[in-house]
Amino acid sequence: MLKIWIAMAALAAAPAAAKIQNGSAAEGQLFPTRGYAVQLNGSLSKGDQATVKALIPLMAEQMGQGVKYYATIAFSPDDGLVSEALQGALNYHSTQAADAAAIGACNRARKGNRSCQIAARVLPKGYQSRALTLSLDATAAFNRTYQRKRGSKSFAVSTLTGAWGMGDSDSAAIASCARTAERASDCAVVIRD
Repeated sequence: MLKIWIAMAALAAAPAAAKIQNGSAAEGQLFPTRGYAVQLNGSLSKGDQATVKALIPLMAEQMGQGVKYYATIAFSPDDGLVSEALQGALNYHSTQAADAAAIGACNRARKGNRSCQIAARVLPKGYQSRALTLSLDATAAFNRTYQRKRGSKSFAVSTLTGAWGMGDSDSAAIASCARTAERASDCAVVIRD
């Protein structure tokens, strides 16, 4: 069941740079910045599900931020939930990107032989597949700053890191995105007006 869940999520989570949209179209795609839902791995025991659900706000607190979508918590089946292999990726632009980051970090930290699995995802309240998704922070910046700005403007994101940036042109938005994370080498424009 988990393999089907991951495959469906990979198909549903379109890459952030798939199609450039204008601000009006993007506004209709993005989710509210208040509220979140937790999607738990159904193959975990009820006790493990409760543990993971309790860990989500604790991990966010340790990282010095609130609970932010899109987030994934991954664990090593061989090492268990309480191990260094338990890893989270928070504030990414899609479930696919958060999944890849959390599973990659977990696989690097695990001691066991089996590959890491998804324990839980944090999604926006009312989540459903859409052509454009942005992290909570990027969505808030789009609403607060991008939509109010007059003239030419672009919004760029990094799928690999969750970084984002805005500017008066595509190149300015990409440069702004690249400055926010040192590994943000994949910044691409997703919104342009």
